[in-house]
Order: sequence, then C-alpha cells, then structure tokens
Amino acid sequence: MNRSLICFFMLMLLAAVSIAQNPTLKRKAQLDFRVRKISDSPGARVTSVNNGSPAYKAGLRAGDVVLTINSHSLPDENVLYQRLWALRGGDQVKLTMVRNNQTMSIAFTPAPAPLETYKSLDVEAIALTNNSGDLIRAFVTKPKDAKGKLPAILFVSWLSCSSVELPERDDSWTKMQREVAEKSGALMMRIEKPGVGDSEGPPCAECDLHTELDGYKAAWRHLKQRSDVDTTNIIVFGASLGGTLASIVGKGQPVKAYVSAVSVYKTWLEHMIELERRRLQYSGKTQREINTLMPAYIEFHSDYMNYRKTPEHIIQEKPHLASIWYDEPRHQYGRPAKFYMQIQDFNFLETWGDTSAPVLFVAGEYDWIMSVDDSQIVTDMINKKTPGRATRYVAKGMDHHWSVYANPQNAFDEVNGTYAQETVTEMIAWIKKMIAQP
Repeated sequence: MNRSLICFFMLMLLAAVSIAQNPTLKRKAQLDFRVRKISDSPGARVTSVNNGSPAYKAGLRAGDVVLTINSHSLPDENVLYQRLWALRGGDQVKLTMVRNNQTMSIAFTPAPAPLETYKSLDVEAIALTNNSGDLIRAFVTKPKDAKGKLPAILFVSWLSCSSVELPERDDSWTKMQREVAEKSGALMMRIEKPGVGDSEGPPCAECDLHTELDGYKAAWRHLKQRSDVDTTNIIVFGASLGGTLASIVGKGQPVKAYVSAVSVYKTWLEHMIELERRRLQYSGKTQREINTLMPAYIEFHSDYMNYRKTPEHIIQEKPHLASIWYDEPRHQYGRPAKFYMQIQDFNFLETWGDTSAPVLFVAGEYDWIMSVDDSQIVTDMINKKTPGRATRYVAKGMDHHWSVYANPQNAFDEVNGTYAQETVTEMIAWIKKMIAQP
C-alpha cells in the first residue's frame, strides 16, 4: 500500500474518531406560535402567531384548533409538549386543524431556534452522551476572550420539564440564572433533561429520576476533559429540586462548594403533606376545613409514596379520595408517578451529611412550595458534624421563584412581585468567595 493511500485512511480514521467524540444534535425548531391544550377535548388552541413567520405564511392563525402534529394526535398536555419539543429546525411540520368548523391542513418548515446571547459571554451548545446512548443537550457560557483555566459552575435544574435555555425573558428565574452566568466570572454549564429541547431520550413526561441524573454524570465527564476548566474549582449549584439533588450530583466528584436554593431535604411524603396544608391555607380554606381535609391528603400521599400506588390506582381503590387529587392519573407536575417514588427512596439529609465541601443554603421566607425550616434542619445537621461548613441565608419576602412580595398571600397569588436582586447579589458574592479560596 503506498504512502498516499495510508495517509488517506489515517485521515478518515481520525475524522471518524473526531465525530464520535463530538456528537451533534439537531437544533429544535423556532415555532413562532403559541398553543394551549383544550380541556376535555382533543386538540390545542392557537393563542398567537408571529406575523411573517413560516407558520403564519402557511396560513396558521390565532383561534385555530390544532388536531394533529405530523399526523400525531394530542390527547393531553404532556403529549402536546412532546410533539412540539420533537420538532426540529429545517424539518417540515404538518398540522391538521379546524377553523370555523372546517378541517384543513398546512405545512411549513421552521428555522432552527437561535441560541441565547450575552454581551459579555460566549455560548456553546454541546451534545453529551448518557449511559443509555442518548444525546443530551448542554449549554456552556464563559466570559468572552477568557484565557487559561476557569472556575466552573455546574447547574442542577428544577423538577418540571421546562427547558434550561435562557432567552431574554423577564421572569425572575431567568434573570437569576443569567446574572449568575454573567457576574460569577466562571464557566457555567446547564444540562437539558432527556426529551426536552434538543435532547434525545424518552419524553420528559415519562423520564425517571435515575435517567435524568445520568445526564449529570455525562456533564462531569465533559467538564473534566475540558482544557478551559480548573477541575479543582467547580461549584455545584442546584435550585428547587435541583438543590435537593445537588448532593447526589456531586457525590464522588471534585466539588469545591455547593449552593442549594429553595429546596426540600425531608422525605417527599413529608414535603407533600406540608405543601398541601399551605396550599389549602392560602387558597382561602378555614382551619376547620383544613383539619377536616388533611387526613384524606395524608392517606392519599401515604398510599402514593409508601405503597407505591399511582394516583389512578389509589382513586380506583378509594373513590372517596378522588375529589382531592388535582393532577393527572399517572403523572404529577408533568412527571411520571414513578419519578416521585424514586425521590422518596432517597434520604436527602443523609446525602447532604455525607458531603464535605462548604455549602450555602438559600431559602425564601415566603416560599409556600418548599418549607423554609428544611434549610434550618440541614444546616444544623451539617454544622453539628463540621462547625461552620454550612451557611444559611433566608431571603426576606422571597417566594420559590426568586421574586419578593409584601406578604405570604401576595407570594402565593403572585401579585406585585419584584426580582430578588439582593438575594442573588449575596449568593453570587458567596460563590465568588468560594472560587477565590485556595
């Protein structure tokens, strides 16, 4: 074999290795229209369409009822979002819809969704391979023109199937994450859940907890291989359920420090019973009514968590509990029942007690979703073992969503909230302090 042919095969081999090490994901579609599932009826109503968009040019209008997406029906909200998230830029989309009692079909080709942008940060959209072989989308931001190795923040996200992408929205969750990315001076990595955004894998509504956690193992593998990351200076920052899971994500890894914000540390059963009481209270029930209702909630959630019965199964066996369940037969908050049973299996106070790095616990004074006393329990437990390792910060007037309110009722009703700037500033200062320590 001559030298030219050998060189050719070597180049082909190197190209194949490069592709294997740098997998690619198609970008999700920029749809430029909004829909809302119609209750107790097939289809989803179009609430808005951007003028001039491919969908608008194809004939889609506000008020239309979409019956199918690419020939797939839309029986419930979970399936609706699965179908929308499966659409990719550059691929044709076919809709069957009804307008004025007339059924019609349209087709259009959406563009790929643009990436988030920052004046001071570069943005990468990368693909990670989890242990199931699925490609998971991750986003990396870092200061423009940064040289050498940077400290890193691995962000652990919430319970819901919402994307971790950060478009220029005004909600407080987005503002908080963008501010941490821009002001920490660190490389920051966010992981999309399986089946969300560009990610492959099972639909998020059917994805279990262990499959989701597997994505963070892939994230660690990637961070450790990057030439621009100081692997001795990595902060794990989790919020909501992500703050609960942060100790598991960091287990066995070189974690410099943790931030755990607006999170739960008791068992999921205890959490749900406490949440139900607060929800009833702020919904206007009297204490007499609450005390009458709580035994049913305790019975329901005990069957759910302790006896591993889905809500559908519980209601079939105990019809008297049907009236208190306000979610889907096999899902809760958009995740499968199995997901919560797996959460119940963890002893989060124990997993946090097993950590060794400094940790900041952030709690919202008016967070009705998570019990503010959880953060006190976990802080006291850690500091009893290692005095001074845990710091607790209670954000005055803050709810679960990084907004500040005048009172707990306003927080529940989400009336006249403002961004929790003081809390986010304090949190970033603590992160920068940890980064600066040798």
